Order: sequence, then C-alpha cells, then structure tokens
Amino acid sequence: MTMTRATGTTGTAGTSGDPTGTTTPIDYSFQRWVERAYRRQVRPLRFQAETVEAWRTWQGQLREKILELSGLLPPPEPCDLSPRVTERKELPEHGVVREKVVYQSEPEVWVPAYLLRPMQPAAARLPAVLALHGHGGRWGKGQVAGAAEEHETVRRNIAHYHYDYGLQFARRGYVVLCPDARVFGERAAGWWSPDDPPRGYDPCDRAGNKAALLGFALIGLTTWDDRRGIDYLQSRPDVDPERIGVAGLSLGGTRTTYVAALDDRARATVISGYLSTFEQYALDKQFCGGQYVPGLLRWAEQPDVTALIAPRPLLVEAGLRDTTFPIEASREAHRMLERAYRLLGAEDRLWRDEFDDEHVWSGRLAYDFMDRYLKA
Repeated sequence: MTMTRATGTTGTAGTSGDPTGTTTPIDYSFQRWVERAYRRQVRPLRFQAETVEAWRTWQGQLREKILELSGLLPPPEPCDLSPRVTERKELPEHGVVREKVVYQSEPEVWVPAYLLRPMQPAAARLPAVLALHGHGGRWGKGQVAGAAEEHETVRRNIAHYHYDYGLQFARRGYVVLCPDARVFGERAAGWWSPDDPPRGYDPCDRAGNKAALLGFALIGLTTWDDRRGIDYLQSRPDVDPERIGVAGLSLGGTRTTYVAALDDRARATVISGYLSTFEQYALDKQFCGGQYVPGLLRWAEQPDVTALIAPRPLLVEAGLRDTTFPIEASREAHRMLERAYRLLGAEDRLWRDEFDDEHVWSGRLAYDFMDRYLKA
C-alpha cells in the first residue's frame, strides 16, 4: 500500500509504477487549483472580432454579461436624483468653489460627493469630469477633491499619490464631481471611522460578501452610483451634457473602467494604475472584494472589459515601478487594446503614459488629454 505523508503545503507519495519507491512532491495549495482553473477556461466573450460588425455584436454581448453577473439586470428601481447642496466653500487660491452635494442613486440610497467648479461664471456650458477615488485608507472623495483639511492622512495621500486630480481638473475649467464609493468616506459608517483601531479584515471584503449573497457585485453597485453621477452632471445647467470625461487611480481606475465600459456618455477616459490582467493582479496577488464581478473570468479577461471603451478616447497611465499592477502585465493588456482600436480605425485615440514611479497618479498627459477631447 502506498502511504502519503503531509508536510505543510506539500507532501510526498510513491510514484505510480516506480519499483524503487522514489517519491515526488504533492502540492496541496489552493493556488495550484486556481492556476489550473484559469488555464482551462475558454472565455468565450474575449475580444476576437475581426470586423466592425462583429465588434458591435461582441460589445453588446459582453456589456450584457457584465450587467447580468453584477445583478443589474434588470437595473435598480428608478428614482429621482433629488440632489441638494449641503455646504459650500470658496477656494480663492485655486479659483474654485467646492460644494458638498448629495444625490439619490436608487430609492433610499444616497451618494455624498464634492462638486468643484470654477469660481468665475462661464459664458457657456463647461465640460465635466467624474473623478473617482481609490482606496487611500477609506477616506474617499476628499482626497480627489483636494480637501487636505479633512485629516493628516488625506494630506499625506494627496502629497504621495498626487491624489487631488479632481481639484486639478477644476482649476483647468472643468465642473468636477467626486463621489464616495460604497463603504468609503461618509458611506463607511458602520465599517470604519478614523478613530478605529486597525481591523483584521477589509471592509470591501465583508461588504462584497454581503452583496454577493444577495446576488450583486459590489463593484456593480458602485458603478451604478457613479453612472448616476453622470446623470447628475448632465442635469446641471452649467455642464455641457455631451462633454463628460471620467478618471481615477487604483480602485478609482477600476471604477473608471467599468463606468466607461458600460456607458457611452463617458466621452474621454483616464485609467490610472489599473490596466492589467485578472491573472496577474487578482489571481497571483491578494485583492479586495470591491473590485470584481463574480464569474466574469469565465467569460472575459480584464483587457476585454477595457476594450469595450473603444473607439472613444482612452489614456492609460502605468507606473514602471508599480508592484500592484506590474508593468509587463499592463503592456500585455495594452497590446490587446491596440488591436481593438486599430480595428475601429481609432489608433490615435488610445494614449499611454508610462512613467518612472510607483502606484500613483501621473497627470503628465492626463490634463492635456482631456482638453484635447473635451474642449476642442
């Protein structure tokens, strides 16, 4: 009888048919199963179109699948935005007015956001940017809006990650909306507060588990809220509804990807610190429960989702020293995007900024990029 002995994550067993009794290691790790499962999946909705007509069909199919897996078919119950302004502050050093606004994304679900706009009245409607925050602790919208007075951590994050891109867009003449994602910022109530001791879990994981048990993806719910943010921008008399962009870093890049992939009203998109493959950043590393759609990897990879944005203008920022989203995986994903943009005759609308830094917002091309496509 062959005996097997467990030794942590590996063990040994007699090699079948080996009369010498030579042993080979056994890998008991769950990761081995993950890697085999990834290799065996066909992913029938990956980008492989060779004609524009085939691309249109594929785009519709993958969008519908993402919504289905996110629990958003049918979509949430319709409701009025019912927006209101709860505070207002002038920032003369930036030439900007910052307002706290609250709007309703689905019945009794309220989204707090900062609205930034130029202090001087404009002669015509302005372009707008939906500027989306990433993790950054759990501070949310204040980092992107440049509200350094919220906390010392917010100030440090702005300095380190160049996080105040919402404020920077507003200084350049855009109306900018910076909403809190679910379980972040003011929406972190019950999950986190600045005075809490360190927790042994990520609130994204706990919230994502609860959403999944009810048949929803947390990123799907957050994306729904963000798309309602576009509704709010389009409702404003100072915004040109045909000139709206979306931008974000890290989890903000995830949110940006899904908003632009699912909503053609995003006319120009900046994805910073996110473009990669699920294999490299999710399966090979640890990632949070707020960034995935359950079952999606059976159908498509991350660059396939990003390709849904084509042929609209897209800028990808990628740090050469980003260890969360390694540069080689980002380049691999970008090559697939190039195929999609080439097929649609829109190669000049796909921009890339590789910069010598870590997991941070670059901005080196982002502001000129938005000006090129939203102000021209």
